[in-house]
Amino acid sequence: MSPLRILILAILIYVGYRLIVSGFKKDSSGPVGPMPSDDILEEDPVCKKLVPRQQAITHEENGRKYYFCSKKCCREFRKQ
Repeated sequence: MSPLRILILAILIYVGYRLIVSGFKKDSSGPVGPMPSDDILEEDPVCKKLVPRQQAITHEENGRKYYFCSKKCCREFRKQ
C-alpha cells in the first residue's frame, strides 16, 4: 500500500471517528424558549420591514409606540 493511500485512509478513519463521537455529545446550547422581550421584532408601519426593538427608531403618538427601521421612515410617518 502506498503512503498516499495510507494517509487518505487515516484521514477517512479520523473524520468518521469525529462524526460518530460528535453525535453522542450532549447539546449544551441551553433550553430553547421564547426570545427575550427586548429582542422582539416589530413591523415598521411605513416600509413593513421587521426591526428588532433594540435597534429601532421609536416614536410615540396618541399613547402608542411605533418602531421604525430608519429616521427616514419615522419622518415619513410623522408627515402623514
